[in-house]
Amino acid sequence: MDTVRGIAYQQAQGVLAALEVLDDPELGSVRVEGADDVVDIELFARGGSLRRAAQVKIRTDRNTWGRQELLVVFRRWAELPGASGASFEFVTNGRLGPSGDLVAEALDAAGAGDFGPLAGMLGGDLGAPECEALATARIRQDLRSTVALLAQAERQVVAMLPHVRTDADAREQARHAVDRLFLELFERAGLVDPDDRVLRREEIAGLLGVPPEQSAHQRWPGPVRNRYLRAAAASSPGSRIPAVVVRSPAEGLSVRRLDGQVPERSRPVTALLEGPGPVVLTGRTGTGKTTAADLLRTEAARRGRVVVVAHAEAYLPGRLTTLVADGLSAVLDEVMPLATGAQVLSDSDVTLVIDGVSEVADDVRQELRNELLAQVAAGRGARVVLIGRDVAALRATLPSSVQPACYQVSPLDEDRKMDLLSVLRPTGAEDDNGGPAARTMLAQLERALGDASDSPLLFSMGLTLLAEGVRFADRAGLYGAFVERLAGRAGAVGITMVSRVLGVAYAGLLDRGRRHADPFEWFGLLERAAGSLGAVGATFHVRELDSTARRCGLVTPIGWDQTLVPVHDSFADYLAGAAHAHHLAPLPSRLRQGDDQRVLFAAEIGGVGAELAERVVRDLPFTAVPLSGLDDRALSHGSPGEVAALLGHLDAGPPRGVALWRMRDGRVVALRTAPGDAGWIDEPAARSLLRTTAGTVVAPDAGPLAVAVRLWRQVLLERLRTPPVLPPPRCDTVEEACTMLEEHAGRSAAAVSRLLAAVSPPGHRGLLEAQLGPTGLRAVVGSRASGPWGDHWPVDFVPDAEVVVLAAAGSSREDSPLRGHGGRSSVEVILDKGAAAEAAERVRSALKTLTGDHSFPS
Repeated sequence: MDTVRGIAYQQAQGVLAALEVLDDPELGSVRVEGADDVVDIELFARGGSLRRAAQVKIRTDRNTWGRQELLVVFRRWAELPGASGASFEFVTNGRLGPSGDLVAEALDAAGAGDFGPLAGMLGGDLGAPECEALATARIRQDLRSTVALLAQAERQVVAMLPHVRTDADAREQARHAVDRLFLELFERAGLVDPDDRVLRREEIAGLLGVPPEQSAHQRWPGPVRNRYLRAAAASSPGSRIPAVVVRSPAEGLSVRRLDGQVPERSRPVTALLEGPGPVVLTGRTGTGKTTAADLLRTEAARRGRVVVVAHAEAYLPGRLTTLVADGLSAVLDEVMPLATGAQVLSDSDVTLVIDGVSEVADDVRQELRNELLAQVAAGRGARVVLIGRDVAALRATLPSSVQPACYQVSPLDEDRKMDLLSVLRPTGAEDDNGGPAARTMLAQLERALGDASDSPLLFSMGLTLLAEGVRFADRAGLYGAFVERLAGRAGAVGITMVSRVLGVAYAGLLDRGRRHADPFEWFGLLERAAGSLGAVGATFHVRELDSTARRCGLVTPIGWDQTLVPVHDSFADYLAGAAHAHHLAPLPSRLRQGDDQRVLFAAEIGGVGAELAERVVRDLPFTAVPLSGLDDRALSHGSPGEVAALLGHLDAGPPRGVALWRMRDGRVVALRTAPGDAGWIDEPAARSLLRTTAGTVVAPDAGPLAVAVRLWRQVLLERLRTPPVLPPPRCDTVEEACTMLEEHAGRSAAAVSRLLAAVSPPGHRGLLEAQLGPTGLRAVVGSRASGPWGDHWPVDFVPDAEVVVLAAAGSSREDSPLRGHGGRSSVEVILDKGAAAEAAERVRSALKTLTGDHSFPS
């Protein structure tokens, strides 16, 4: 059976390769079962030269690919005569083991020009011919089933079919066409003569019943571009999924720069179109990132600029052109061929926005990075905007040689909250017009949600429930009540059991770093989840579960292959967190970025235990701050030791002990003491210790994690404290202004580096660095200007890994080569705080963003 599965999987990949011949105007033919047994698929140019080869292998879930067996394949390919002039892929549905990952990384490095790791594995010199031959070789993991691969092929054929009457006709014709192609490749693969195993462009087109060349009607930038701009300009900004609340006015949504020497005010989303390089847009869940992408597409189209929005959940490794074609299809409401997607991707006047990048699995994100690498590094083709929760993951998806402009979705301010109140008009506030009833409603929401009330999604959900008289005490209560509302609106029954099954299914997906699944995987997940719950007395029918979930809107299909996604990614986190809290699914032994929200939901529902607290401070130390507010365990005899252990994971300094003293009013004073010295102390000992050691006071109901976080905050405040400085001297010439700014930027970068070493939790400096972005500066100082506060030296700047400061070549600031690419300020404003204070402010701001706490560590 494994042999049959392997043959079917290989032939399905062959079908996609044959379709690639029709999509790429430079290709002329495909051969299955190549002339050498290391090759399963070969793609040839129209002139007959080999362009790309692939070996396709399946692997069961129990086994992984290791270094030795992979190197055997790549060595054999490198020895072939045509290897130096073609690229090579090892395509598999299996997982890579640790040593297999090293091979993949070595190949990626060789592709970037660093042959050291690969030469070391092969045991040869850096300039060895086999290293050169493998510079364009790589490993591609395609986890889709054979059925899913053929469904993708059908989607491509639909886009090529001429003269179809209805969508149903197109799908039926495409299915039969792909079947014919599959069988033809299957038969050709068994022929002895290598020439007989070749299928040419005209033969492929004849089997499929499509033109051998792309239709003029589908070419970019011709007719398709004009139709796309008209459709995008007429579209209403909104999510790709059905709205779960009354839509808030999109005009109020704004963004602000994360990096830079001077904090920037909020700007319209069209600011993402400024500058030449890539952009990343980040924000917590529910802040409106997807709405921002849709709004950007609409506003850009109205200005005659093309923005294509795609969703990372629909990305297929090695097939970025498919993602772009789907982005076109979503707006045009017609299936576009991959050839059009490729043309859009190579158009430098296009901006490609990919949403949800940090929410897909690491291996998928690495594949996306590989495809973007050459294009972004060289500055060719479509400009790229990546969107997601985790700025570190977004930066890592781009080449390390490129510094993206980093933006964050601005949180709701009070004015926008009052606008939402007027739009949603909860009961009792219809005629209040921002008066006492509306203010009372606002206070209820902010009390229940805390900082999360800054999220447009959560704020709107909360108002929707309050308008119906539904009360909730926290975020988890809000989501639980909203799930009930969705079920009631759809007339669905048994939503409690459906939610539990979905929770177990999403927990499994989150363990793999994602929240989406193709339809075939989805039903397998539901079946296993229902089976695990059936073991404790509940029985479920998978089709009914899926039907109820879809009818309520909790899950929805997107894209041609109908990938299943939650109504919003935060609902997957909530349902998984509830499953963890109810002990229906275990949390993974090692937590990773992206697990923070399900951990917080689990704690809101089930509380914080010692094991969860220890796991979070070890793996997600910045999440320990919001989690600490949920830790209400009573302090006990062993609490000082637990607090000291937790603090050891948070504090980068040498280990310290912890002493606790309970005051008469019930509050507790926590103090750091000598290493290994942890315990409760009485009042005289505490007062004696307080003469030399700073203490922090915590509430009577604070648990051990809350105490540890308070002590960590105290440590951070000490290390981020900077002495006051004298105002900088005046600059009389532009040369002096450049010199002073360059020296200041260099000192600031050095101070940031020292602070990172002092405040980063052990093993987690990289995350804080990624949040900060580049610490250097590339600046152009203009001619002296006059303003309300006197003369000053204007400066345009962009964050950079290095420090470079130049005087503007022209007399006008408008001539600056950096104008519109970064920030604008004056030398005097930048120098005013002093380098140490500026560094501390930047690190403090990054800590607040990572912890989601506006008061931490202030």
